[in-house]
Amino acid sequence: MDILTQIFTYSLTLALAAFLPGPGMTGLMFKTLSQGYWSGILMLLGLITGDIIFLSISIFFISYITQLSSNFSAYIVIISCFYLLFIAYKFWMFNENLVQEQAVLDVNKTFSTYRDGLLITLSNPKTISFYLALVPAIFGLNSLQQYSLLLIIITVITLSIIGSLYIFFSWKIKKILKNIKIQRILLKSLSLMMSFLAVVMLYKEVILLKLAN
Repeated sequence: MDILTQIFTYSLTLALAAFLPGPGMTGLMFKTLSQGYWSGILMLLGLITGDIIFLSISIFFISYITQLSSNFSAYIVIISCFYLLFIAYKFWMFNENLVQEQAVLDVNKTFSTYRDGLLITLSNPKTISFYLALVPAIFGLNSLQQYSLLLIIITVITLSIIGSLYIFFSWKIKKILKNIKIQRILLKSLSLMMSFLAVVMLYKEVILLKLAN
């Protein structure tokens, strides 16, 4: 594939990966419902920052990482899967009212909300697999450093659009979710979805490690 085809493939794959509910967008929806619209925006910035970090690693450092250890990304994914299971557990055990009035953001609240988004992305096995495995597969041996700015711009725009749609959707369904029973069904469903993703990714990486060894 030429570079334009590869960039188009990257953009389309990124949009699909972001649109499909995962820990990042699920957490974004949860944050918007529980703390308000502006908290959702701040968390989205944290999510995007995490993606840019992984994209930068894929562009500038992936060759060095694979030279140090061919299984490095697999180990990171495995660790992240266990953290994702912990998040799923927290969702399952959440018993407070999910829908609250929009919180007043101070400096500490702003930082913690941004940090939550960043940490979810940095521990998201789906995101790790996308940038450390799928992106190198899309672009092959081509040097991406000369296209780094373009890829960063595409990533920021794509994630901003998808994230904004999730925030808007979450804000619009707040009236429906005032029913505590519906909240519990949503949280249990999100917890099961996260657990399923973590178990599938964990199984896949363990099998690949066994085959590699």
